[in-house]
Amino acid sequence: MNDLSRQPNQGTGLSGPNYARRNQLGATADITGDGRWVAVDESGWHGDQLQGEDRGRYLSIGSVAISDADAAPIVEEIRRATRLQAPELKFSKAFTGPKNSRRRSVLAALLAPGAALHGRASVYLVDTHYFVVGKLIGLFVEEQAHKQGRDIRSNGRARKMAHRLFDEGPRALGPALFDRLLASTVAFTSHKNRHQQVTIDDFYNVVDEAWARSRRRNVTEALALLRTTREEASEYLLDAHGPDAVLPQALEPLIPAVAAITTNWSERLGRVNTLVDEQPALADANFDEIEADARGRGHPEFRSLSHGVHLGRLLRGQSIQHPSLQLADLISGAGYAVAQRHSGCANPAGEDLYTVVVPLIDPKGMLPHDEPGRVARPGASTAAPRPATVAECTAAPERVVARKFAPPLADKADRCWRPSQLACAQGKRPTGAAATVTTSDARAGSVADPPQPRVTNLSGEPI
Repeated sequence: MNDLSRQPNQGTGLSGPNYARRNQLGATADITGDGRWVAVDESGWHGDQLQGEDRGRYLSIGSVAISDADAAPIVEEIRRATRLQAPELKFSKAFTGPKNSRRRSVLAALLAPGAALHGRASVYLVDTHYFVVGKLIGLFVEEQAHKQGRDIRSNGRARKMAHRLFDEGPRALGPALFDRLLASTVAFTSHKNRHQQVTIDDFYNVVDEAWARSRRRNVTEALALLRTTREEASEYLLDAHGPDAVLPQALEPLIPAVAAITTNWSERLGRVNTLVDEQPALADANFDEIEADARGRGHPEFRSLSHGVHLGRLLRGQSIQHPSLQLADLISGAGYAVAQRHSGCANPAGEDLYTVVVPLIDPKGMLPHDEPGRVARPGASTAAPRPATVAECTAAPERVVARKFAPPLADKADRCWRPSQLACAQGKRPTGAAATVTTSDARAGSVADPPQPRVTNLSGEPI
């Protein structure tokens, strides 16, 4: 029997009704008055399974402000210079390893001042370990405080608590126990636990052990608060997996990142059209939600956050059909290689490219600091609980079924997942039906936004 739901939708390799509407069928081209195209792809993505020895620590999302029409000659130039014959350019297949230094030099040259991609590329990094610590505080401690009428987000206390737990946790608990705390948080809060194989007692047994063994005051105080949040944890399980779930898949770090990237490019270029490489995590409904927020049609209390965001179209595409997505793949792969080098995983690609990639890192990304320049340091990840393992350094950025997430502890309003957190950023109680809002992960204290890009054509001439 021919099941139409199993057939890929036109314009994508994804099948089923959830991926039927938002597909870019033809090549993209910038048209005067219609906005600029931005292509987005990722590397290092593992869905909501954010911690483990077989997974890298960073998620890299590359974006390039370019249409297919402008990208096609650049892709052909790369092919000629590198003698690549594959049907599409893939960083992981053709630009890694000790034998591909010449190919990496071609990519670096295209990012140099005055070259075709200078000012057009950006890398959005997510430190997944920091993200897990942020969720540990945000889902439970912050939720409890909000129920008590206290706003610890707007005053920065929640973010400070997460920073201290992340920075001091490995020394306070020892690397092994800190790792176990992260692993238990992921196991308890991820979509994989929808049948509650990991119970509340399982999770809080680890929390209690960490509190009892903590040797630093800031960590002890944070864990003491966390120990009192069993009620919030029980509510979370209902919110995430119950029959009327309003908080599904809270640990997926991709969807709001795409929203943040779209916002950041719009602030620089005005109206933008975003083309994202096909991902199971990005269903049509997710795109609908991001678009509604960008157009100011989300929850009324957050509409002011969409001011200055001009989104035209938000679509998915297959990289083999879109040269712009192939360029985004090269940028995301280069970002991942440099992030791996920073986490202690020495690799030739990271060593060759860090000088040109680090300036591309978005200061509003999900890092435990506001200084992208730190990523240039090899093996110097902030608060790394232990050296990266061989398994982590060799982990391939596999594609797995992805799930939704919210940015951790953004000081500006991010997605407020719990019903009582809908107005968390403004310290107000929500009114009306629970709504979810996606915004940029801009944080107080971030360095200034990058300067306006000097956009050029293939010959380096301004356009």
